[in-house]
Amino acid sequence: MWPNLTGGEVIDFFVKLRGANHRSRREELIKRFDLDPTKKCSTYSKGNRQKVALIAAFASDADLYILDEPTSGLDPLMELVFQECVQEVKSQGKSVFLSSHILSEVEKLCDRVSIIRQGKIIESGTLRELRHLTRTRVRVETAQPIPNLREVPGVHDVEEFSGGAAFQVDGEQMGEVMKHISQFGILALESSPPTLEELFMHHYKGDL
Repeated sequence: MWPNLTGGEVIDFFVKLRGANHRSRREELIKRFDLDPTKKCSTYSKGNRQKVALIAAFASDADLYILDEPTSGLDPLMELVFQECVQEVKSQGKSVFLSSHILSEVEKLCDRVSIIRQGKIIESGTLRELRHLTRTRVRVETAQPIPNLREVPGVHDVEEFSGGAAFQVDGEQMGEVMKHISQFGILALESSPPTLEELFMHHYKGDL
């Protein structure tokens, strides 16, 4: 982002590098991403700088889009706009190569997932094939200790503490696991999907 150029000038420069000038597409994206293209880049927030880059990318007619952490700095509404843009180019037969540590984003957008460590792909497949990517983190406090929690089908990476435990659960086993632990009097329960970074560390901490 050249600080003395406006956002609109930066977008135009990148689009013209491809020998095109898709004015209507440019204007449509500026409106959808709610960007003021007349301001200089030096005045933009991180989120607005991210919008400039995304508009410049999607305003170009390309066969392959390479996006590295594309939603960094965007608010939830703009994340939805980004996801719509990805689905649109995908429906046109384009390919999107996306790097992200946000699991929910990956689940919504990606057909295939690859995990890279030290420059090498160490796992690749659909989310269904990479079943460990769909585990949910659970932290529970119970009135009575939960015996033999590690032996319950679908439960992984158990960490016990006074009054409860934290663990991961396979999605398809969630109902049975909740039914099992409810016998011991649930006092508090938190659940959240893990980030790809956390899943990576948990899955490969033995190798590391």
